Amino acid sequence: MTQSAELKHYPCYEIFSQSTGVEIRSSIKNHEERAVVTERSGRVQLRFFKLTPKSKPDEVTQIRFICEPDEAFGLALMISQVAGSSVPCKEKLAPHKYVVGEGTETVTTLAVEKWERGGKSGYALTVGRGKDFISVPTPLSKFLFAAEFLKYLSTDQCWVERPDRITAAKSAS
Repeated sequence: MTQSAELKHYPCYEIFSQSTGVEIRSSIKNHEERAVVTERSGRVQLRFFKLTPKSKPDEVTQIRFICEPDEAFGLALMISQVAGSSVPCKEKLAPHKYVVGEGTETVTTLAVEKWERGGKSGYALTVGRGKDFISVPTPLSKFLFAAEFLKYLSTDQCWVERPDRITAAKSAS
């Protein structure tokens, strides 16, 4: 019998549809100065993914959206608001923008919605980056559970690790 790798325990919630999914879990942001990590802080990660194989070599199969703790809390409130709506609606978080390489701006959006089409209705979490979108339809119970889990992670991930300035100052003297 082969030895398996050590398993790591961490809070995580996954929602699957027929062809897509989203994983919600804790994450860390490293702050670096001259290639040295000087500070770490908690974040919440939503990783959207496709369950189907690539149909084109350059097809995007996953998109990550990293939230600051208060942003994850706002997303939880947004999900609750949309879930309580009596009519179809859509709410979006503020877009995340970053510049890559030679000034190419990348914009990522995250939306939650209550939809109605062809006599059917439901809920979905959708991420978009450029022309790529991944939508994860979900039943109401999982939609609301995602909101509760985001609330939990938003407070659990509200932390920072940085050097103790007092200890560093004492050892220097």
